Amino acid sequence: MADFYQHARVPTLHHLAHGDSSAREAEMQDWAADKPVALLLPALYAECERPALPRILEEVSQAGHISEVVLSMNGMNAAEHERALVLIRQNLRGKKAHVLWNDGPQLTQVYHRMDEAGLAGPHAGKGSNIWMGIAFLHARRFEGNIVSHDTDILNYSRDILWRLCYPLLHPRMGYRFAKGYYSRVSDRLYGRVTRLLIFPLIQACRDVLGSKPLLEYLDSFRYPLSGEFAADMQSLEHFCLPGGWGLEIAILCESFRHLPCEKQCQVDLGFHFEHRHRSLAHDQIGVNEPGLISAAADVARCLAFQVLREAEPRSAESLMRLIIERYRPRAAEWLQRYEHVALLNGLRHDPAEESAAVTAFGQALDRLLHSMGNDTLHVPALRDTPFRTLAKIPGLAEEIVASCVTL
Repeated sequence: MADFYQHARVPTLHHLAHGDSSAREAEMQDWAADKPVALLLPALYAECERPALPRILEEVSQAGHISEVVLSMNGMNAAEHERALVLIRQNLRGKKAHVLWNDGPQLTQVYHRMDEAGLAGPHAGKGSNIWMGIAFLHARRFEGNIVSHDTDILNYSRDILWRLCYPLLHPRMGYRFAKGYYSRVSDRLYGRVTRLLIFPLIQACRDVLGSKPLLEYLDSFRYPLSGEFAADMQSLEHFCLPGGWGLEIAILCESFRHLPCEKQCQVDLGFHFEHRHRSLAHDQIGVNEPGLISAAADVARCLAFQVLREAEPRSAESLMRLIIERYRPRAAEWLQRYEHVALLNGLRHDPAEESAAVTAFGQALDRLLHSMGNDTLHVPALRDTPFRTLAKIPGLAEEIVASCVTL
């Protein structure tokens, strides 16, 4: 059963009843006539060959309040690009769609022009896809709202869309940013990077740095690494975003810097999200599970950069060392908490497995500390805002728009 707990800093909009989705969508469609909503989907081509994305597109095709869909994609060659276009056209069933091929020849040239101008160039990652989608909509002078979610949600419902957009469009709410949250539970607890890295790491930062406003803000979110959010274009076009896995933390930090807390909220999306999971087998944790650990390291790097960005380089390194020292006992506390949650609910739980994940996350933090002497918490492909980038480079907006395939 959902609760109605409110954090002091960020308003929380709970899922307390099963409302009439069709009525909500009808309301949304009326409001979207004045405040259009674009759905921005970041995706690897590989998602086209898995079951989640086709079903998501089919559901989205029935969402009348979504005016257009922008798929910002990478990880494909020319033949795969053509196959992706066919799949998108078939499943969206006539809804207007734009496809950006981030590692295709035209956008590769756009990224090279950015690199030549002293801005972050080509970098494969979800953050790059989201940034380019925002830049494309800015280039087209889109002035509505953007909603975005992951493309590997196996039990997807388009209720996600109206729940995220409702706080922005409802005439009596007036929010400008909404962050989705949900549970990652099936027969066991998932969401390890959030549960066992980010939550205790934020607490460790508070232990060392005190209750700074940014840390209190981050600590108020129930799922800071969720990929589901909605925001108005006026906000997003002024966000600096990294190219990789630190995207979600960066979006929260940019929201903190650009928007008053009363214009932000977190929204209970109302059901257990079934994402594509990485294996939890013992021999695949740590160095043998590089994708998860690399992602965790990127997220930790972005968090450390955001928290320590105003510190002197030498002080930042010392502070980071203290934060990592505090992370380990904090992580042990969170390990015990989630073991108790699993026990109470009769969920599968392997303490050795969970402990191995914490050890691997600690090793990733140690590597981050070791690298600080060389790059002082440099975040890969941290891009300037779409607004400033397109204003700085003549003709770039037109190139981005010309690269897009509209269906």
